[in-house]
Amino acid sequence: MLIWWVAVVGWHRAREWFFPYGGLDPAFVAFLLPDLVFIVGGSLVVARRRARGDAATRASAILLGAVGYATLYTLVWTILLQAPPASAAAMVALAIGTWRACR
Repeated sequence: MLIWWVAVVGWHRAREWFFPYGGLDPAFVAFLLPDLVFIVGGSLVVARRRARGDAATRASAILLGAVGYATLYTLVWTILLQAPPASAAAMVALAIGTWRACR
């Protein structure tokens, strides 16, 4: 997620793969801070707690909720705007990977 944000904010070519107009969509830019806090930060918390042998149940639930919400939003956004499917594919892959890591 962090690498994705760096790429789309810092590299115009990456925006063309993910956004229908080749520019940053304000509806997506609004997710920058929540993604960094809940998904990137949550992933780090879950990974650290799991590495210490803790089940991290509550942290995993929060992380899965954040990823699930972002994934559903991205799928609907992609359909409504007929956006390039790369964002939806990336979020589905992230959701599957997060679910597997949190089991």
